[in-house]
Order: sequence, then structure tokens, then C-alpha cells
Amino acid sequence: MAITAKARARLQLRADTRLGVITTLGIVKVAAGAVKGGGASLLTSGLKNIGAQVNVDGEAQNRLQLTITSGKRLIRLCSLSAEARTENGHTHLRVGGLEWYRTNQPRLFYVIPAGPKSIAGMDPYKRFLEAVRQGVLEEDPSALVTVATPEA
Repeated sequence: MAITAKARARLQLRADTRLGVITTLGIVKVAAGAVKGGGASLLTSGLKNIGAQVNVDGEAQNRLQLTITSGKRLIRLCSLSAEARTENGHTHLRVGGLEWYRTNQPRLFYVIPAGPKSIAGMDPYKRFLEAVRQGVLEEDPSALVTVATPEA
């Protein structure tokens, strides 16, 4: 059984660290600036999405609003948020689950084959989550970090 786009969009990073909220969200910002290019073909053009990037679009006290866009921010591929909160001396970080995403499905002679749709920004999204994971562990090797799809 193929996993649906909706199920794949729930992929997220969760971390429990001793770093502060500002430091933790700073790691997310650095990771956003580091992820460039890659990904599935952009919409139906058949061209590789070489200019995909992660952008910080909004910032609040303990939350970042992020988007993944095509090069020069022409097309929004997906959006997500990062949230950090302190509880009992530990900072809990959640990055993702895609809140909005664009899908496409390959066609063969104008026929859509059976199978799941692909999420246009999924490859850069996965690399972004990995960059955040590495950044948190570099700053706090004792942090507990998971990248997974939460149980329903």
C-alpha cells in the first residue's frame, strides 16, 4: 500500500534540548538559510527544481513561519512552522508537519497512472529537517531529536 501525500506531509522534527528558545529557533533560521536547490520536478514543467529554498516569512516570540519556494520565490511549494517552548528547564522544539503543500502527479500520454502524488518541495523539506537535527545535536549533544511521522 502506497503512503499518501497527506500522510507524508505530517513528517516533522521534535527535539528536547537544554538550549534556550532563542538559540533553538536560531538553529532553525541557520538551517533555513543553508538548504538550497534540489527536489522533484517543479509542477508540470519537467525541469528540476534547482533553486528551491527555505524562507523565514514570519517571526514571533517562540514561533517561526517558514515556506519552501522555487528559485527567486516565484512559486510557493509548501509552508510549515517551527515552535519552541520551555517546560521544566528543557526546550521542546517542533518543526513541521507541512501546513500547506503543492502536489503533482506524473502523466504518461495524458493518463495519470495509479500511485501517490508527489509533494513538490519534499526533498528540500527533508534536507531542512536533517540540517535542523544536525544543528541541534552540534549545540547540545545530549538532546533527544526525532524526525518521524507522528502516530494518528
